[in-house]
Amino acid sequence: MRKLWVILLSLGLIAAFAMPAAAVDVKFSGQYYAFGAYVDNPSLLDKNEAPGAASWGAVDASQANSATRDNRSLRGPYAWYAQRLRMNVEFQVVEGLQLVTRFDALEKHWGDQGWAGGTGETQTRTQTPLGSLDPNAVRRGAATPKTQENLEFERAYLDFNVPFGKFQVGYQQFLMWGTDFLNTPLSAGGIRYYFSQGPWMAVAAIEKRAEYVGLNANNIGIANDADKDVYDLGAIYKLKNGEVGLLYQYNRNSQSKWQQGNGYLTSLHGLFPYTKLTFGNFFVEAEGVYGWGDLRNFESTTTAPTVGGAPGAGQPLTNVGLSALGAFVHAKYDWKPAYFGAQFVYLSGDDMSNSDKVSGSITGALQANYGFNRALILWNSDYGDNLGQMCGNMAQNTANRRTGSLYTNFVFMDNVWFWQIYAGVKPTPKLDFKAALSLASADKKPKSDVGATGSVGYYGTVVREFDSDKYGTELDLTGTYKIYDNLSYMVGFGYLWTGDYFKGYDVNAKVKDNYLLTHRLTLNF
Repeated sequence: MRKLWVILLSLGLIAAFAMPAAAVDVKFSGQYYAFGAYVDNPSLLDKNEAPGAASWGAVDASQANSATRDNRSLRGPYAWYAQRLRMNVEFQVVEGLQLVTRFDALEKHWGDQGWAGGTGETQTRTQTPLGSLDPNAVRRGAATPKTQENLEFERAYLDFNVPFGKFQVGYQQFLMWGTDFLNTPLSAGGIRYYFSQGPWMAVAAIEKRAEYVGLNANNIGIANDADKDVYDLGAIYKLKNGEVGLLYQYNRNSQSKWQQGNGYLTSLHGLFPYTKLTFGNFFVEAEGVYGWGDLRNFESTTTAPTVGGAPGAGQPLTNVGLSALGAFVHAKYDWKPAYFGAQFVYLSGDDMSNSDKVSGSITGALQANYGFNRALILWNSDYGDNLGQMCGNMAQNTANRRTGSLYTNFVFMDNVWFWQIYAGVKPTPKLDFKAALSLASADKKPKSDVGATGSVGYYGTVVREFDSDKYGTELDLTGTYKIYDNLSYMVGFGYLWTGDYFKGYDVNAKVKDNYLLTHRLTLNF
């Protein structure tokens, strides 16, 4: 028996030494942040008015018909701490071949026990209950969509070179192009291909945003392959002082196209040109977007619809086309140790005048602009993720009847004219003070239905229009100090002079200003 073990061990050693070496280099990088915030008036309404007053009409009506509350019930201030650990792990198998992964851990409010299934740390952790973006949900022991139980893997994809370019295959980052205008750091399954030749680089990709088949509460995909796919084709040209690029994107959504009724197909096209240029101490960047296509192309307009988009009684079913525009310009001059700049954003809104045409209000439906933070309060993802929709006197989830984009101010900047000027100074390489003043108004005042104000609209309700197009004016002051080269501490103050846009449809509502105090500790490694 001993001889047998000796022989087997010898054969194993021979096989081990004969195998080719396969060393894998592992690289770690990531980010940790912890931040706190105090918001004085998240409702944007007159918190001194009694319940039932005009300013709180939509709030009281909404809560009378809902088992949960939203942030508008906070007549007083709200404060919280939150954190997130993000880890990027790259496995370099051989030269030109790597496996890239990313996960987040403990992305939550400090003291939030909703993830534990109860109000104590020792409660069972077998499930994470669904909740709302309601800060009061923390107090009620209900989890919010952003609550993470432990680890959430977001990306895992292969990155490998071939003789004719490079491929990336798997769950990776999409919705990022050119400048950060319209960008959202979305992780989705897909295939991306790059090809470089001299100053030129071409990129092509297919993204699988959704995969549905079968029956659910919304009848999505019944007897049909109801998917959401996005196709990209673009090119970038490197200049001596910058770059220019152009992306064509096709978005096909068949989630509402099904064979047992009268569904519709969404097929949208977009062109995204951009440029980034540097002239000494002067930097300028710009990006535009033109979108067109079919928002709703029904299988049949002669039968009654059985899915979304149903008109009012007696109205014919109408296909809906899209034609929308957007633009972003940012210029900055670095006059060390001081700097100053200006930004402009335009995104067309939907005037809702024609039943067969949409002229904007589409970015929310396309998940665009989540990462486009230009102020501390208005359209800020940290603010929106932690406090939800800025409703004012609007019912929660008040949205465009056709695109689904929210009228409430959330995280997807849309339907806007936005101007900002800013200036800063760096008295030392580690210290940065900045002040920014932003003005924002809606391109089109939202309507409750399609048609002329005061008439019965396409969806069968009387058309109402918002009282004002003024989102408001915001002043932001920030100071950032580098404790170490990769560890920084930021304190910020934002004040919003709330515009009458947040009165919604009621001219008698009273809006009030809001301010934010925040600080953040960020480690990049």
